[in-house]
Amino acid sequence: MNDFQHPPKSRIYTGLFLLIAGVAVLIHKLGAPIPYWVFSTGTLLIGIGVLIGLNSNFKNPGAFIVLFIGSVFLANEFFPSFNIKNFIFPIILISIGIAFILRPKYPYRTKRWNNYNKFNSDMGSINFMGRGSDNATNEIVEFIDAVAVFSGVKKNILSKNFKGGEVTCFMGGAEINLLQADIQGTVVLDITNFFAGTKLVMPTNWNLQNDVTAIFGAVEDKRLVTGVVLDSNKTINLKGTCVFGGIEIKNY
Repeated sequence: MNDFQHPPKSRIYTGLFLLIAGVAVLIHKLGAPIPYWVFSTGTLLIGIGVLIGLNSNFKNPGAFIVLFIGSVFLANEFFPSFNIKNFIFPIILISIGIAFILRPKYPYRTKRWNNYNKFNSDMGSINFMGRGSDNATNEIVEFIDAVAVFSGVKKNILSKNFKGGEVTCFMGGAEINLLQADIQGTVVLDITNFFAGTKLVMPTNWNLQNDVTAIFGAVEDKRLVTGVVLDSNKTINLKGTCVFGGIEIKNY
């Protein structure tokens, strides 16, 4: 029996991205006449956007944010009179708008989910340019749908049948506390961070499966798991993308 397993496509695409970038820099150092714009910020962002898109089959709206911003920066290389610094803020707002318009419909955004959540006070939350709060909201929901833009979101999930959801942070942050929740089997939590961070607080005995694509970022599991027996029937599968941001997993 062959135990060899092919690496996930996200790892392959990330490796190819780094390989191509490294070869380009090496050729440039050897004196090859490579156009200056190849090493510009815009080209880097476009490359990152394509990588995010490939890893998610272009279902992650974050890919389009990075592609759009990168294209604007690259256009500035060809048209120097176009002063990009004067347009940074509106470009960011336009990018966020595009991301929400192109946001895919996940399986849990269904009529069944809406019918379940109509008995609760909050089916999801968007915090846009708010101050954030040190007080967390308590939610008895099976799925979470939280967005933090230039702000922060804190949630305590109390459901004993939590099934996952998604968290999106853009220049903001989120804290999701699952210590009082319970899960059955494997649940998917999709987290997208751009220049932002998410803290996930979860029980020590839950399994963690990390399938997040991190670019200039990281996913760190800081739980104290020494001597803890992991429950094979409780797994959090992290998916999503972190660009200039990270995910921190703790258990207090």
